[in-house]
Amino acid sequence: MVTSPSHRLILSGCFIINTKQEILLLHRRDHAHYETPGGKVDLTDCVDGYNITEDDLLRTAERELYEELGSGFTCQKLSYFGSVEFTIPNGRLAIAHKFITHIISGRAVINEPELFDDLEYLSIARLEEYKISPDLQLFLPKLKEM
Repeated sequence: MVTSPSHRLILSGCFIINTKQEILLLHRRDHAHYETPGGKVDLTDCVDGYNITEDDLLRTAERELYEELGSGFTCQKLSYFGSVEFTIPNGRLAIAHKFITHIISGRAVINEPELFDDLEYLSIARLEEYKISPDLQLFLPKLKEM
């Protein structure tokens, strides 16, 4: 796990959007909210753990994508979308970096059932109707502009 110089946790994940302007989200059991596939940047994802690059963030996002959603699908190349600073449910400060993509073929599944109990596409326009992760709440205005 890598932290920034300010001791913020560094996270990287993906927005998977379909043609209906829906986003694929996982429902996390312990936080009882929907979140994007993603997770902590590990030192193994980084060329230099003290100088994290967009390529390092991309490696993390891709690793987490397949760890959480299985390997039965293919995505379009991930494109950097942006970052937000927020507080995770345990009170720690974090920086979440997100990439955007869509599934070209195959099907994503819940690959970590001990963490997640639901996987579904939800309308971006109606995400306020659901309990969503703090970082997703901060990204919502930019997602709606797409």
